[in-house]
Amino acid sequence: MSVRFDIAVVGAGVVGAAIARDLSRYELRVALIEANPDFGDESSKGNSALMTEGHDTPAGTLERDLVVRGYQRYMAEAPTLGLPMRRTGALMLAWTDEQRATVEHVVEEAHADGFPRLSLMEGEEVLRRWPQFRPGVLAAAYMPDEVIADPFSTPYAYVLDAVTNGVIFLRPWRVSRAERLADGWRLANPQGETIEARLVINAGGLRADIVEGLAGYADFRMKPRRGQYILLDKPARAIHDIIAYPTPTPTTRGILIAPTIFGNVLVGPTAEEVEDRDDRSVTEDGLAALKRAIDEMVPVLRDMPVNTIYAGMRPATDHSEYQIIPRFAENWLTVAGIRSTGFSGALGIAEYVMSLVFPVVFDLKPTKPLRGVTVPDLAETSLRPWADADRIAADPAYAEMICHCERISVGEVRDALASPVPPASIKALKRRTRAMFGRCQGFYCGARVQAMFDAAQAERSGCEAAACGDRRDA
Repeated sequence: MSVRFDIAVVGAGVVGAAIARDLSRYELRVALIEANPDFGDESSKGNSALMTEGHDTPAGTLERDLVVRGYQRYMAEAPTLGLPMRRTGALMLAWTDEQRATVEHVVEEAHADGFPRLSLMEGEEVLRRWPQFRPGVLAAAYMPDEVIADPFSTPYAYVLDAVTNGVIFLRPWRVSRAERLADGWRLANPQGETIEARLVINAGGLRADIVEGLAGYADFRMKPRRGQYILLDKPARAIHDIIAYPTPTPTTRGILIAPTIFGNVLVGPTAEEVEDRDDRSVTEDGLAALKRAIDEMVPVLRDMPVNTIYAGMRPATDHSEYQIIPRFAENWLTVAGIRSTGFSGALGIAEYVMSLVFPVVFDLKPTKPLRGVTVPDLAETSLRPWADADRIAADPAYAEMICHCERISVGEVRDALASPVPPASIKALKRRTRAMFGRCQGFYCGARVQAMFDAAQAERSGCEAAACGDRRDA
């Protein structure tokens, strides 16, 4: 017999998680369904983690509106969730007269579109304040309100908030069949389990078109776009601590160089359309393009040690616009084609989805009493547990280092494993704590982190077998 929900959200990337969080404010039975063992395990784990105010999105589009609103909400709500941010600002740099003309136009357009804080900065001032850039800068568009944030803790905060306030998180639960009912949908997974929902919201990210096809829709086709990155080790941030963009061209926005909330410097992404949505290969051509970007913008970084290289995948479609398609007569809402702005736009998208669903499908107000949540602040510049004397005095586990590269304590790993939404893989645990993220990439700490993960998994399995307590996600 199928479990019945009012709403099923398919996909627990940053957008689906934000939607589930907003839905948890209503007196509804909501399921958040994820095909992978953990949330944020596809596009959301491989982005640039920049919270942009929206001036660089196409004017007059829904995307612009939702990114602007998403930025506003994030700046207001992230602190209450414990999410760190740094307003580093950004520069769009020009080295030629043609690039300067483009940069001047960008600033003029931004002012006309309601972004008055962007300004044109002359090259002498740029190099006085940031001498790391390649000589010869003529001008730059200065964007003081651009922010770096935590790409991994953000979807975690949304999911934890949603689950804490009543959303049922089903994982791994891949939708393999969608059957239309008189009053909604029956969804099934390959194991033969089923759920029913009056409304399905497809936020399936890279696989949204597959989910659409199961329901009989074919309005768009996924055209995944791979972005390769180089992550430089932490000494690089002493040299470079601002988001730097090249001047865009008609075909590309180019490769950025930016600090991360964890204290590294990120170079990327490339932009390559690929056929295989799981092809996260790092290629020689991609690495060459990233190295050229360093040489062309901040050549002093070329000899900095590399922490890691990786690739992410953006859920682009054969349309340039967001594919937010209400089909309420058929109890279905599509939220797809979010491309590269999902991190900034997620809370704006979620709010827009609420405006579509209420009161059209459900005539309710968000009056449900809420329980607040916070996630650990993993920012390099925040007070870390190993440096918090009061915290160590209360629990010495926070003084016992397990990951020396990132200075992560046994207490932090233990806490992550005891979360109401525990990590379901060692990679998920890595994203929750930063353990194994450092220059050794887990060479020294990996075995011990794995042992703690395995012990927690065994304890959870034993508890479930004995039906003790409520240790489930759902």
